Amino acid sequence: LIGQGAMSQVFLAERGSDGLSLVLKTLDLTTVTDSTLVDRFIQEAEMIASLNSPFVVKIYEYGLTKKFGFIAMEFFPRGDLKQRMERRLTPDIAFSYMSYIAYGLEAIHGIGIVHRDLKPANIMFRGDDTMALADFGISKKMQGGSDLTTIGQVLGTPHYMSPEQGEGKPVDFRSDLYSAGIILYELLTGQKPFTASTPAAVIYQHVHTEIPRLPLPISRYQPIVDRALAKDPGRRYQTAREMIIDFEAAEQGNI
Repeated sequence: LIGQGAMSQVFLAERGSDGLSLVLKTLDLTTVTDSTLVDRFIQEAEMIASLNSPFVVKIYEYGLTKKFGFIAMEFFPRGDLKQRMERRLTPDIAFSYMSYIAYGLEAIHGIGIVHRDLKPANIMFRGDDTMALADFGISKKMQGGSDLTTIGQVLGTPHYMSPEQGEGKPVDFRSDLYSAGIILYELLTGQKPFTASTPAAVIYQHVHTEIPRLPLPISRYQPIVDRALAKDPGRRYQTAREMIIDFEAAEQGNI
């Protein structure tokens, strides 16, 4: 057992046929009183299983038994980006990580998925140190399918939440790009751009507080941060591809 929630558990498991290490996420159907939770659990697997991208977690199998819902997915032996952030990273490494994240966003956006909970703990490292996006439990399919959330409901993690998401407004791909901008700022400075004593106060800062300035030695990256963290989605990067171009240029020292 490596993780546990109110009705779900996450296990490190081994596939019997070939000994492959994987992660098995289970939902205890005997304790679920809201069918929406089951729908969202299966939707998470269905959306990602259809995608074959090296930048997104691989789903091996999923389904329902009489007692459990289950998702068998890729195991990441080298942890997550949150752990990596505990040591200070150079700008070129930061932008290298961000390029992986942007490629992952491009992949999921390409099949109409908004992640809606992009944060360092959901960005995972394989044994070869390549990275992939994971945890799509509150993701939304932009075209077709059910949103499985109610109007005005706020889902996500306040420190990485876009202004429109924090206000319970409709979100699109640009909300994920804002979250990526928050991660970029944190990678570059070692600090979150907006902090407060309550989640509501953090959300208020996303909506109203000016974008903080980078320290002088890395101030040349400020235009990238400003564009990623624009309050108005129309003034942000409009696609992950636009981000990739700037991130790779910064990684190579061309900014």
